[in-house]
Amino acid sequence: MESIKLKSYLAIILIVLLLSSCTKGEDKMKIIAYGTPEFEEFVKKAPINLEKAWDLQLKYYEENEEKVIGSPLFFIINDKYIFTPYYNPKIPEVKLSGVSIDSQTGEATYVNMKDKLKPKSQFGWRKSKN
Repeated sequence: MESIKLKSYLAIILIVLLLSSCTKGEDKMKIIAYGTPEFEEFVKKAPINLEKAWDLQLKYYEENEEKVIGSPLFFIINDKYIFTPYYNPKIPEVKLSGVSIDSQTGEATYVNMKDKLKPKSQFGWRKSKN
């Protein structure tokens, strides 16, 4: 009888441990919105400042013969400036596609994500559930 109780307790403990270690599986993005105090603080400390990032974005478009003259900056996501032309203020949502400038190295890449951001409140943004 004691061994059955012990096995039951161990099974319960094991289940609790397994459930507590589960995550939702969502991508964790650190999103900093343009114009916020956190944004200003980030730009002050980043090796690649905002003006340099803008110039790198323009250079990327020029080198890749894109017909885009430049895209606005709405966010810094995971230490990267994201310049995206895909913003719809009526919905509102932002598609995470455009030129990404790494704030540490200055590396410019084009990202074409299907993810979108929507405001979660007046205090921030969240990844949209497509």
